[in-house]
Amino acid sequence: MATLEVESRGKIEIYYEEEGAGESLVMVGGLTATVEVWGKLRGLLASEYRLVMPDNRGTGRTKAHHDNGDRAPARMAEDLLGLVNGLGLDTFHLMGGSYGGTIALSFAVEHQQRLKSLVVACSHFGGADKIASAPGVRETRARGGAPDATEGERRAALETLFHPETIDERPEVVAFYDGFKRRFPISKEEIGRRNEGMAAFDVSVEIRALRVPTLVISGEADVLVPTENSRLMAGRIPGAELVIVENTGHHFYSERPEASAAAILAFLKRHSS
Repeated sequence: MATLEVESRGKIEIYYEEEGAGESLVMVGGLTATVEVWGKLRGLLASEYRLVMPDNRGTGRTKAHHDNGDRAPARMAEDLLGLVNGLGLDTFHLMGGSYGGTIALSFAVEHQQRLKSLVVACSHFGGADKIASAPGVRETRARGGAPDATEGERRAALETLFHPETIDERPEVVAFYDGFKRRFPISKEEIGRRNEGMAAFDVSVEIRALRVPTLVISGEADVLVPTENSRLMAGRIPGAELVIVENTGHHFYSERPEASAAAILAFLKRHSS
């Protein structure tokens, strides 16, 4: 656990955690995620790699000074550049999940020479060709988190994140997720800023020029960021590999960490020194 102060259009104190040894794998979390989101996956990946996992601007323990509220993925990628430069990482592997996937893609299209490989998890490339979630899905997720939500509303919200089998058969996965969300709440205003940034995000053309070894990975039944986005992305990034993890939803790496880690490690090893 550490904090690194860097310059990113003003000072920002980035909280990050490290685990493991070997080549560096920088892992960027999602819309409301803190470092805790990586759960069991981090230990499995750290058996082979040195993980660097930050809290994003406006989330958890990272503190930005003179923050204008810009949460566009490209802006967040500037913070990421400050972090890796501050840590002296000339080249490294990069993984981003969900909103973190859009940050990773934004970084890649600007700084692909810095990357040994890229892993984009449960995310999308933005623009008109992005597959949006079905009407009401995001409202259902938000409603299920309200203090006065009914049991049915809470269940419906969980099904936007997890496969129904996970909710019924592995309640500890859901309990872990609930635990760190309660520990690090995020305001509606902050979520609104991020949604604004995501609405304008579009690297649908730029990713065609990527020459970085890329793995696109997603849950089989992701309704929050529909799985078809990963298939489309893998078809646009030259040479990209695609993995779909069965019987999982948006949080596939929490639901089946061993299968997820096996796929990610196999890919990383093929592109390590």
